[in-house]
Amino acid sequence: MLASIDIPDPFDVQVLCDRIAAQRGRPLHLHSVPGVSGTDAPCGVWIATEKADHIFHEAATSPLHQDHIILHEIGHMLLGHRSILDGVQTAGGGLFPDIDPDTVVSLLTRASYGTEDERDAERLAGLIAGRVAASRTNNTPRSSVLRRLGDALSDSANQVILESMT
Repeated sequence: MLASIDIPDPFDVQVLCDRIAAQRGRPLHLHSVPGVSGTDAPCGVWIATEKADHIFHEAATSPLHQDHIILHEIGHMLLGHRSILDGVQTAGGGLFPDIDPDTVVSLLTRASYGTEDERDAERLAGLIAGRVAASRTNNTPRSSVLRRLGDALSDSANQVILESMT
């Protein structure tokens, strides 16, 4: 699954969403919403309507955390997870009164990792984030001293150690 995702380099979550939207053939909209999270509230929400996908994330958190929430919801999309729509009137309508519940095809929220789908979406989000971090590390210029040490050492284990020091 990870190999099929066209992760932008340098990473930009909006560019990734645009690419996924093109791949899925439907718009993908990001919504930063204040007050989405709380004690019993989800960290993120993916709502699939008949015409588009919508990812809602907490506005009052760090950009890194927002990206991770978005990656988690993208994980649900790409893994083909579906919701049980019994709670749409209360969950979707309560949090997002501007969305007509009759147009909602799927609604997934995340408040814990108690299900296999949640754990799978979180694993995929972590794998994407890991690929982004590795790309950033590989693109980070090393100092001339580290570069000369790296050139002098051919052992790959030593290369890994040197790269982790940059």
